[in-house]
Amino acid sequence: MPSLTKAKDEVLIALSVRKLIERGWLTALLGYLAKREELSVRLRYIGDIKLGRFEFGSLAISTYYAIKYATKCWPKLPDELARTASRFPKTQEAFSWLVTALSLASYACRLQTLGNEVSIDMSLERVGLEVNGVPAVFNTHCVNADDIAETFAEGMYEVPEVLFGLRGRDVIDVGANTGDTALYFVLNGARKVIAVEPLPNVARCAEENVRLSGATDKVKVINAALSNEPVSVPCDYDVLLSRYFSTLKDSGTCRVPGVTLSELLDMIDDPYLLKMDCEGCEAQVILGPERERLKAFEHIIFETHPGASGVSNYKLLASLKELGFECRHLGHGSKRDVGMYHCVKNIVSKVT
Repeated sequence: MPSLTKAKDEVLIALSVRKLIERGWLTALLGYLAKREELSVRLRYIGDIKLGRFEFGSLAISTYYAIKYATKCWPKLPDELARTASRFPKTQEAFSWLVTALSLASYACRLQTLGNEVSIDMSLERVGLEVNGVPAVFNTHCVNADDIAETFAEGMYEVPEVLFGLRGRDVIDVGANTGDTALYFVLNGARKVIAVEPLPNVARCAEENVRLSGATDKVKVINAALSNEPVSVPCDYDVLLSRYFSTLKDSGTCRVPGVTLSELLDMIDDPYLLKMDCEGCEAQVILGPERERLKAFEHIIFETHPGASGVSNYKLLASLKELGFECRHLGHGSKRDVGMYHCVKNIVSKVT
């Protein structure tokens, strides 16, 4: 049974989305709770739109955190962003931009209230923020709004123990998508990030966002799959759906190289964090022939996908425990059939 605090937050999240929905909120909410896959609403200033269940969830989360945080810095921001979004010719583009802008703005204000120097840049062409002189900027056509909401608004990777020691250290980011997590780690002080993304057009988006952010010296995007052999993937995958793509279940006409964990480790000098959100490939790493190389990292944050890999969470966690990691479940994420874990190498393992 959820705690009273968690239940209260869930109610507030559900209520907050009314701020931007002009019509159909209650019907959509009931459909969301009933796990219907398609919901219809009218967004304020934007118009009628059909949303997937998880898109509705992202809108609710980004609106909730924008109201909770961003309005402290910019009181009229949610309404102003919705008005700006209405200038897009397509409602789906407007929706994606709105969720992205709300998520980045809420994160920016949260950091500002902690004493950081923060600014935001929200135009039709790009959305971004700058924290203490370090920018993270996204091309409007190269964003996955659901991932942005989880990374920046919900704080999926906001693990204090990890972020405290991240400054000046190196990260391997497997399943980098359009670069949101790589740039998040840079904002939090990472010296170097190796960002691995198998979908060619999505990897190009990551490269574009890294370029816009002036972070090409810190983030290296690799269009490859975490595998010991090349894989076949779609050449032009829908960016908005790319977070669900799995090389274990899907294929296409483009051939991309495989890259092993050992090869990735050779690209960095100071391995600190391994992040994996690769729709099943985490099982191949944790149980595969290179599993001992995981000991090079102090922290691992990863999603499990038993539906794609066929491997239970218990088996993965048992393997990591054998390697000297202590793991705990993180209560984030909106994907189907996944678990989110943070594992830290214990003191005994560090000494030996």
